[in-house]
Amino acid sequence: MLALVLLALLVLAGCRGARPLPGGMDEEQVGEAAREVVAMLVEGDYQGVADAFRPDLREEYSVTADTVRDVMDAASEAGAYVKTTKTLVLGGTNKSFGEPYAAAAVYCEHESKDVIYEVSLDTNLHVIGLQVKQK
Repeated sequence: MLALVLLALLVLAGCRGARPLPGGMDEEQVGEAAREVVAMLVEGDYQGVADAFRPDLREEYSVTADTVRDVMDAASEAGAYVKTTKTLVLGGTNKSFGEPYAAAAVYCEHESKDVIYEVSLDTNLHVIGLQVKQK
């Protein structure tokens, strides 16, 4: 459970309104990387998502296929994935870690409910945070 809280905190930490992406990051690349994570999630490739986390954070917060599966429990009532409707990308600086990052919100339609997948990425496009919530 602690890992779930930490994953959510990494997504939201230091995020205060829309900010430009860190230097060298491209909005389309960030959006594509986030959509790739969402594709793995909806296909049930939880190990692939765990492997996409930056190695130091994966180890520090014990990110495993099981913790990613637990994050996906938030979408358990949404039904099967239908399509992605939009992706929003913004930048930020994580005050806890003192580093810039990009955050992408990927809005998806599922059979019963819509789901928002929030993926935070470092400047090398490694996952540093993940949150899933139903609308």
